[in-house]
Amino acid sequence: MTKRLRKWAEVFSRSQTRVGLDIGSSTIKLVQLEQRAGRYRLKRFSVRRFGSTVAEKGATRQPSGLKAALGNLFQECGLLGSPVAISVSGPSVMVKRIRVSGVRADALDEYLTWEGHQYIPYATNDIYFDYWILPQPQPASKELELLLVAAKQQVVESRKTLLEEIGVHPVVCDVDGLALMKTMMRTRRASRGKSFAVANVGAGGMNLIVVADEQPLVVRDVAFEETTSGLTSGDAGAVEGLVRHGSSLAGPGSPENASAMVAIVREIKCCFESVLEHDPTLHVEKLFLCGGQSDDPRLRTELHDALGIPALPLNPFEEIECSADCRDRLWASAHLGGVAVGLALHQDNHG
Repeated sequence: MTKRLRKWAEVFSRSQTRVGLDIGSSTIKLVQLEQRAGRYRLKRFSVRRFGSTVAEKGATRQPSGLKAALGNLFQECGLLGSPVAISVSGPSVMVKRIRVSGVRADALDEYLTWEGHQYIPYATNDIYFDYWILPQPQPASKELELLLVAAKQQVVESRKTLLEEIGVHPVVCDVDGLALMKTMMRTRRASRGKSFAVANVGAGGMNLIVVADEQPLVVRDVAFEETTSGLTSGDAGAVEGLVRHGSSLAGPGSPENASAMVAIVREIKCCFESVLEHDPTLHVEKLFLCGGQSDDPRLRTELHDALGIPALPLNPFEEIECSADCRDRLWASAHLGGVAVGLALHQDNHG
């Protein structure tokens, strides 16, 4: 090998550090991965509890303890100044599958800037949006099918500012549900090309995504509230309007509360029924569960009985290398890392 080729080989094999940060309703999850030659090794997985957030009119008021907890975490990990990938979810985020006719792919930015109000229920001046062109079943078709994602600028900027104030640099902002999909596609080879669902059940809400042939069919967020009496029905078109907001659980957001568990099962079952109504031939093979409230075998049993498919705990670190001495400790809290792993795997978060 010549000197020049050796130099390029060193560049391509150089390790890259990737950090994903998942700020939940009561916990922070940080995943740091090291990538070398296409393989990932876990350098750090940290979970910190900071108390609860307060949601009002779709925006989240962060408690003063959150900033301190984030600062301490990044300082202890030696990651101050690092680029990170973050995510948002909840009623300030919209994910929708749309069809656009007569618009070239290279003109989509301009088209959505001016015509996005047809699809996005917020003023276009108040949002950030992005889109993903989905594979077209008919190459000659004049329609483009897109996965359109929009988030209120206020929510994204608030989180960005919070991190910048402690010396951290957010370089990617994703959506929780799509981060879960990245986790499955990049770390679980057996799931590629399959039809499956992932539910991230936390203390303050749930993210749910249904995937078929490596494409998202449904992305849905559900907020848990302690003071309401049941789940409100949001929009009924689960496949056309991919996120349903404004739902709430009776009682504390924990499967230990019987009514809460029933509501979680009912919401997931409703989502499955909506998908099957749109495509009766689809067979969702498995449901994977992660998040702080997912580690309850009773919830898995109830979901299996309601859906007729296996409801399995998701270990997002299963195919990621890690040292043997941390494996046992890691496995005990692995169910908390589903979103953070997907963020750390984001292609653009190395700065």
